[in-house]
Amino acid sequence: MNKSRISAFIIALAFSTVCAFSCAENNASEPDTRTSVIDTAKSTEPVQNKYSGNSHKTDSAFAQEAEVNNTIFKLNDVVRVPAPNISGSDFIYLNVTIKNKVDLEYEISSMNNFFIALPDETELAPDVRAKLYALQNYPVCIDDNITIPANGEFSGFLAGGFLVPSDTDSLTVGFFPTLNNAKDSSNVILTPVKGGNISDSDLVMR
Repeated sequence: MNKSRISAFIIALAFSTVCAFSCAENNASEPDTRTSVIDTAKSTEPVQNKYSGNSHKTDSAFAQEAEVNNTIFKLNDVVRVPAPNISGSDFIYLNVTIKNKVDLEYEISSMNNFFIALPDETELAPDVRAKLYALQNYPVCIDDNITIPANGEFSGFLAGGFLVPSDTDSLTVGFFPTLNNAKDSSNVILTPVKGGNISDSDLVMR
């Protein structure tokens, strides 16, 4: 093999090596589309135990008192209202009684202290559309923030309602008895509600 052929062979070998390295590097930098699709799919799944996952759970019963963290909670009424302009959906509103057993008044929020769990255990936070609708149509509903008097109580309908599918026939109401620490979610009171306890008349809120 003469010198010209040897030189051509060496150049061809070097070019092949550079090309192989460059292609491998480009492939490594390209996103893994299969992983992206899987991650996107997971992000669309219902979130289970989103609000009460790390809380100590206390079971209650509809229209009965439960005491946790110097707080007595009772769910008095649950009202269902067709959600305007939202096909196949209803607003859910709660009437509650909260008694404070300490010598200090504090505030709670219907948007932060409450959630509901659907039959499949998916937990929902209050919906701002339900709140705005209540404030515009039901003067009896109480807006945030709600003051619980020292050694006193609050009782009434909360403007912070929930958006649920119209075929929802049962649910569970969750309440965090936070006292004066609004971020304390270490305890939650859970009250199951059956269809017979969900009123389809909003007359009590007018």
